[in-house]
Amino acid sequence: MRARVVAVAAALVLALGACGSGGDDENAAAPAGDGFPVTIDHLFGSTTIKAKPERIVAIGGGDMESAIAIGAVPVAGADWFGFTETRTWVKDALGDRPAPKLVASFEPKFEEIAALKPDLILYVNSINDKKQYDTFSGIAPTIAAPAGTKNVYGVPWQQQVEMIAKATGRTADGQKVIADTEGLLADTAKANPGWAGKTITAGVFSADEFSAWLPSDPRMRLLTALGFKTNPQIDALDNGDFYVKISQEQLEKLNADLIFLAAEDQNGKVDPKVTGNPVYNNLATVKAGHVAYFGGAPVITSNTELGQFASAFSIGGPLGIKYITGKIAPLLNKGLPASS
Repeated sequence: MRARVVAVAAALVLALGACGSGGDDENAAAPAGDGFPVTIDHLFGSTTIKAKPERIVAIGGGDMESAIAIGAVPVAGADWFGFTETRTWVKDALGDRPAPKLVASFEPKFEEIAALKPDLILYVNSINDKKQYDTFSGIAPTIAAPAGTKNVYGVPWQQQVEMIAKATGRTADGQKVIADTEGLLADTAKANPGWAGKTITAGVFSADEFSAWLPSDPRMRLLTALGFKTNPQIDALDNGDFYVKISQEQLEKLNADLIFLAAEDQNGKVDPKVTGNPVYNNLATVKAGHVAYFGGAPVITSNTELGQFASAFSIGGPLGIKYITGKIAPLLNKGLPASS
């Protein structure tokens, strides 16, 4: 299991339980929300939460950010990429509320989590490991991915928000956040009609390998919400994960109306092993100049502008989407001008 968890953690970086708001005043100001107890059905059965949580620990990818977005600030949460500081775009949403303590996600320190005395653990957008879930459940009521979830880290952000909102007594807040966020995406798509119906291959170049994100990846869901269509050649390679490695012999499958690749370093320079790859350079999409690049694995845990964009894009959800909607259009339009 350790090898699997480490592999997934590396792939995430390379492939690019209460409302623990930290203050009783914030909790008092929040809407009363749904009545308790509430029962949440999920991948591993169901969990009953007897009273409104006051000490949330968020473990799944984006669980912390989704909880913050609806006002249920955890006492602790995991940054999807293991970053050791609160992201600037997360700080903006926190305002003057204390930031959650950052904890490990892929190799959780169960004793540390137990010491936080949580009354709710969020394990929603997760690796879906039953052994981990059982351990968390022994500490506090734990909610996992929705029933029927097949791909690891494959929970749509809307479902993630809905589940967390119900579990924390903030259903109305969750509905508003979803509506507002979908509105931002719709407005961005409307402002860029040239994206509608265009196929896109998105992924990363890291450790000398190309990887493409599959339809269940949050980045692909965001791009399709903006009007793009996934690349059928990549979709056909779906392996139950959120990404698939593309060998040198398969590079032709990257061809689409646009290739959007995480391959830039801290200085905005594209990895020379990409620009110097003769097979890649001979792809029809590349030869037509329909390629756009953004920050890759070397920047995703940095506080630079490239790193903030890469992390917000990858973690997604209400906070990530809000951060990138004003920034992604210029990037995409470098490779796919409005007239294309």
